[in-house]
Amino acid sequence: MFVRNKSKRLLIIGIIGCLLYVIGDFLFAATGKGQTTESIGFMVRVAYLEMGTWRMVASILCGFVGTLLYYMGFHRMYGLLKIHVTEEKDQKWLKLFRIAYITGTVAWSYVHAMFMNVALIFKYIYQSYGDMQTAADIANRVLYANAAPMLIAFILCDLGLTIVMPVMVWKKIIPLKNTAARILATLYNPLMMPGIVGNLFTLLPWPLNQLDHGTESFGHALVLLLGLILLREMSKAGELKNAEALE
Repeated sequence: MFVRNKSKRLLIIGIIGCLLYVIGDFLFAATGKGQTTESIGFMVRVAYLEMGTWRMVASILCGFVGTLLYYMGFHRMYGLLKIHVTEEKDQKWLKLFRIAYITGTVAWSYVHAMFMNVALIFKYIYQSYGDMQTAADIANRVLYANAAPMLIAFILCDLGLTIVMPVMVWKKIIPLKNTAARILATLYNPLMMPGIVGNLFTLLPWPLNQLDHGTESFGHALVLLLGLILLREMSKAGELKNAEALE
């Protein structure tokens, strides 16, 4: 009972961390009605000039705190999977899950802060010198200098979880009741969620089109929702009786 309750609490803490990511994404990307969404280069948006600096600072804080909570949830889900996955042929998926969440823990606070710092550089240079193109060029150069580690983090974490989780769902490592539940759970990862649902949101009028911001982070929260389902089924099956290793 103690292990189950503690595991549930940690998984929920992890979900809260992912929801902080969602809030941070909204603060970073959401625009007002009629506000321009024009970009200069890869990531510099003209709308940054109209955003309050407090939004960028709050977004960085959401990413920092969210990453700490994220680790607590995903590390507990990994511990549950270590007990649940007994087949040797499935161990590789467990290892890939671990690589993905550790990458997320180590990298996402950096990646998120990097996006916000690029926005702040663009904003402050423009405010000081009034030259939008020069401000955008400098901000983009800072982003490009950090592109390699940011891309590696994306591949290992987001793409990694997007590959691992559907495999775990369809190999029935995540114990779902029927095929319909498995079809739905195929979306429960960082890239399927924004790739399908997020793009559909962009077709809606403002402010509903703003809902696509944060769907990637919400995809991480849905992974931990699968962790709660795993915990429930493991508890029913008596798999937590010898779970001292989690503590």
